[in-house]
Order: sequence, then C-alpha cells, then structure tokens
Amino acid sequence: MARQAKKQELRSRIITLLAESRHQSLSTRQMARTLGLQGQENRVLSRELKLMLEEGLIIKTARGRYGLPRRLDCLTGVLQGNRRGFAFLRPDDKGEDIYISAQNLNSAVHGDRVVVRLAATGRRRREGEVIDILQRGHSRLVGTLEQHGKRFYVIPDDQRLSHAIEVTAGWQLAQKGDKVVLELEAWARGAKPPRGRVVERLGRAGTARAEQLSLHRKFGLPVEFPGEVLREAADLPGEEAIQKVALEQGRRDLRDLPMVTIDGETARDFDDAVSLEKSGDGTYRLGVHIADVSHYVREGGALDREALNRSTSTYLVDRVIHMLPPRLSEELCSLKAGRDRLALSVFMDLNAAGEVTGYSFTPSVIRIAERLTYPQVEAFLENKGEGKPLEHPQLGEMLYEMDRLASLLRQRRLQRGALDLDLPEAEIILDDSGKPVRIERRHLGRSESLIEEFMILCNETVAGHLAREKLPCLYRVHAVPTGEKLAALKETLSLLGLDAVSRQKELKPSQLKELLENSKGRPTERLIRYLMLRSLPQARYSAENEGHFGLASPCYCHFTSPIRRYPDLVVHRILKEHLSGNGLRGAMLERFKARLPEIAEQTSEREREAMEAERASEDLMKARYMEDKIGEVFPGIINGVASFGIFVELENTVEGMIPIADLDDDYYVFHEKQAALVGERTRKTFRLGDHIPVQVVKVNTVEGKVTFALARSTR
Repeated sequence: MARQAKKQELRSRIITLLAESRHQSLSTRQMARTLGLQGQENRVLSRELKLMLEEGLIIKTARGRYGLPRRLDCLTGVLQGNRRGFAFLRPDDKGEDIYISAQNLNSAVHGDRVVVRLAATGRRRREGEVIDILQRGHSRLVGTLEQHGKRFYVIPDDQRLSHAIEVTAGWQLAQKGDKVVLELEAWARGAKPPRGRVVERLGRAGTARAEQLSLHRKFGLPVEFPGEVLREAADLPGEEAIQKVALEQGRRDLRDLPMVTIDGETARDFDDAVSLEKSGDGTYRLGVHIADVSHYVREGGALDREALNRSTSTYLVDRVIHMLPPRLSEELCSLKAGRDRLALSVFMDLNAAGEVTGYSFTPSVIRIAERLTYPQVEAFLENKGEGKPLEHPQLGEMLYEMDRLASLLRQRRLQRGALDLDLPEAEIILDDSGKPVRIERRHLGRSESLIEEFMILCNETVAGHLAREKLPCLYRVHAVPTGEKLAALKETLSLLGLDAVSRQKELKPSQLKELLENSKGRPTERLIRYLMLRSLPQARYSAENEGHFGLASPCYCHFTSPIRRYPDLVVHRILKEHLSGNGLRGAMLERFKARLPEIAEQTSEREREAMEAERASEDLMKARYMEDKIGEVFPGIINGVASFGIFVELENTVEGMIPIADLDDDYYVFHEKQAALVGERTRKTFRLGDHIPVQVVKVNTVEGKVTFALARSTR
C-alpha cells in the first residue's frame, strides 16, 4: 500500500513538473535534478516514465525528452474507425473528436489506443496524425479464410480493419470460404502484412449459424449465462413469495390502482407500467411503476457481476441477448398482466398546464390490469375507441387522458429547447426461418410518444431529486456541441441550399431546434436530421451532472429500464437506500461515490459496443433482403460523398455505395468543401442531398454491403 502511494506521489510530481515547466519537454536528467532524486530513485523514475508512456500520460519526443501530450500539441485516446477509411480519435479528456484521414492512420486501426499529433490545416474541424500506438484494441478478430497460392489469409469482417491478415498456423481447422476466429500475433509494419493464427472455425461464410456466431465473437457478446448466475437466479423465491415480501417490507399496496403496460407486439420483458388519475380541477397524478429488479439482484452477487459485465441487453434483428437471465427478465421482474409484482413507483402531480407541482417515491406491490401494444393503443386513439376492444373498457378514458397529457408534456419539452431528433427506424420483418421478407420505415406514433414522454419526465424527476439531496447518481449526460462541430455543420447545410443558414455568421446550439422545425416536410428533412445527429456528441453515463443538451434537461438519468440497463439498476439502489429508514450515508454513501465513475465508464463503453453489434446485425439482414433485388431500380438520396464513391440511402433505409470507378461517363473529382463529386468534362455533379434513382448491382451478405449503380436514366 505504501509503495503504491509513493508511486502515485511520484507520478503527481512528474505531471506537475511537466505542466509548470517553462520548457515544453524535459530530459530524464533534468527531471531527476529538479525533483531532487538520487541513486536508486533515478531507476524508479525511469521505470515510472516508461509506464506513463505506455499509458499515454506523457509523450517522448524524437530527442528523447518527455512532455505532456497537450503541451506538445498531442492527444491520447481511442480510435473510432469508419468503414469509409478514415477515423476519429475519442480523446481521454472527453474533448472534441479529432478527424484522422486514412493516410494519417499509420497502421493504427479501429479500437486502438493511440497518440495523435494535432495538425494545423486551416480548416474548421480539428485533424491529426497517429504518431504512436499505445495499445492494440484487438487481440482476436473474425473474418473469412481465403487462399492465394500456398498462403492463407483472413479478410476481417470489420470493414474498419482494412488489412488482410496472413495466417501463420491453424488453417487446417477450416477451408477456404469459412468464417473463422483469428488470434493476432503481429500487426502490419511497413510492407509486412499483419499475421495471426486461426483458433476457431465458425462455419461456412454466409450461413445463418456462422453469421450469428460471428457477431457474438466480433463484439464479445455473451452466448450463455454462467452456471453460477443461473443457479443464483434459480434459488430466488418464486411468485408465491411476492405478497409475503411486500407485507414484510411494508410496501405500498397499489394492486387496485388501474395501470397498464404499453410495449411492442413481440416484447417479452416489461419493466414499466403507467397509471393516471385526473381530478375535477384539471390536475393530474401520473404514476410510473418500474420493476424492482434491485430486490432480486443484490450488489456483489453473481447476478450483479454478470449484469455489470453485460451492462445492457443487446437487440439484434433476430434475437435478444439479455442482461439478466430469463427467470428474472421474463418472469419475476417482468410486469405481466394479472400478476403481483414488486415495483418502485414514482408519482408526479401536474397542474393543467403540465407543470410538476409535487412528487413522491414508494416501494410498492402492483398488479397490471392489462398488457397493451403500441399498434393497439395507436388504433384505439386514432379510431376513437373503434379499434381492437380493451379487455377492461374503463381503461379507455385513462388512455385518452394519457394521450392529452403526453401531448402537453411534449409541447412543453420542445418549447424549452429540446431537439426533435427522432429518425424513422427500420422495421425488419422476418419469416419463420429467420429470413427478412420486408423492410419498412417505422415512425414514432402517438402511443410510443406517450410512453416516451412519461419516461422522460420520470427520469428527470428522479435525477432532480437526487441532485437536490446532494446524493450520488449515475447521470445520463449529453454535451453541448462544440463550435468546430457547429461550424462544420453550417458549412454542410449551406451546401444543401439552406439560405437561412448560409446568411448566418455562425450557427449556435440554440438555433438547431428552429432548423429542425423548418426542415419538416421537405425532401431533405431526414438528411438534415442525420447530419445534425452526426454533429452532436454521443450521450453517455457520468457520475457528474453535466446536463442533457438534446433533451434540454438540466438534470437527467436512466431509471425506467432496470431489466435491460445496468445504470437504471444502480439508480434504483441509490434511491431505495435513500428512502429506507437509515437513509444513504456513511460507508455506503462513500462506496457509491467511489464506484460510480468506474461504472459510468464501463456501461458507456458496453452501450457503444452493443449499438455497433445492433447496427451490424441490421446491415447483414438488409443485405440478405436485397440479395434477390439485383437489377431492380429504387429512388434514393445521397447521404454521403467521398473520394471513392457516393453513399445512397433508399426509402426503406437500406444504404449502399456507388464506387467512383463505376461512374464511367466522365472523370470525377472529389470536392470536399462542396461535399460533391464533379465531372471534369461534363461538370455533372453529385452532391449531398441529391435525389437519384439507383440500380442494385451487387450484394455481399457476408459483409452486409450493397453496391449500387446509377440507373440508366441518370447516366
């Protein structure tokens, strides 16, 4: 312990010295002299400098001197690759992402931890060059085994890993064209290709089983729950114990309060229910009742450790990888109609204008009156009760009042500056064999908006209470976009012909809402939303309250989905301890404060990985759907332009690329500032936002890629 303290003290002294020195960098001898180190202490200094270099805390210059990254115009962080060849650095200090062109990656690939030197380009966006790779992000990867002569290679599935890997051993485990797992031995150096050995055969590339296993291996998705986790879940008391537990704990009995769940038709776990009471004076009491997962998943147990490891449920197109075992996610914690369940209830009192005038929290026992689906509620509201009849007709009036209140809440939220950034999602319909038979653009309806507004209000209420009580909380934060990002967005939107944007000297965060509203109903509405989303930082979890820009919320957390998100479970534990007789204090308070930063980092990272897996799953299914559409023509919109081609999105959300080599009627030059390809002879131009008909010419169901060509009418 004493040794660790001394090591930390030395690190602090080194960092302080480098930060305050009038020189940008110092030699080992200069540091030792200034720090007053002698003899054995010099060797300790050298070892510590080496470790700090490996961690990216300091940088070594070409002259062998040491300095802090910032003082040497450098940053450390993790590379976020892009299938279009370039990458972004996500800096350790959570600052602005740094653009890195393909030629400046210097053999670094997606997921690597690197040092980047900032470049003075004269452009608004910040750019850099990788000068050192601190740690490789991959020790294993998934790809397809290929053979050239007597040599074997693996072509990585991840398009952001651009190098073919030479196989040094293990090729006997598979055949050419098989999906395999490769363990890396050496990365590319100069002209030498990266090398590795095959350690597992997943099956024939293109088969459903092989592609399913590939996603699991590629993104580190768990396949089964460990035995100790399943045993702990099996040992939990069953449904028959719920009423006894509720009475012993003095929970509030809400089983006679009419409440419903509203979810998708195929949902199997239900963690939120809603109730609404309206008084004669026009005031409301909104109840949001969330499954009390924390009652079953005790901190530090096998269930808890596995839940933190997974951090989130992952929703692939054809299956769900749950955060919790089925006994919890689909049984004990799932709010099924007609069954007694333990919950944590939040009651919010609102006046006729939709303002919260009071709130309360209570552990409860509830019983859902009826399980409703989004299409069912949508039809009921649209047809004024003439859709599928409710099992309990008395719930109809409550649904009408919920719809009115949700509309009022949404209006208030948008008025305070929240961004309406919901993009239509793809709904991929599969047949019984798991093959995609239809892809539709799914829009957010009144029923989904109803639940969304109630959950947002509940999350804000819980976060606001914990903040006012000065208690720890795992916040959901979304930073304000930087000036560089807004400048780049303004430049791109100006190219789309938005005069209102072009005339402005600079684009401010407060103007994004107005820009979204003005784009409604226009052909470029979806593209503008997409570009704006791309300009915003990604939301994440944090132990510090930094506000949520997109929701225009000063204080926000995730509380309403503890079955599928670990941060919600953590917030439940904090709130329940706060509500208990002893309150949250002493050693327990300090433990939460100490653990939250680490949990925030872990859950944010796992969330990003889950999102990548979900996108990859969707891309594969979209490619499989387009496989029998070769030769067909579809209308599309250009949503990306690069030096090597044009990216086009179809109405059904399928995206593909037209390679620049296939534009054979002219020699096209890429104009980055105009986001366009321009023909040298004809001056024909393809720019962001243009509507063009395209023909499907090639589909790669292994990589999830679709290749288009210009339809004949546009050639």
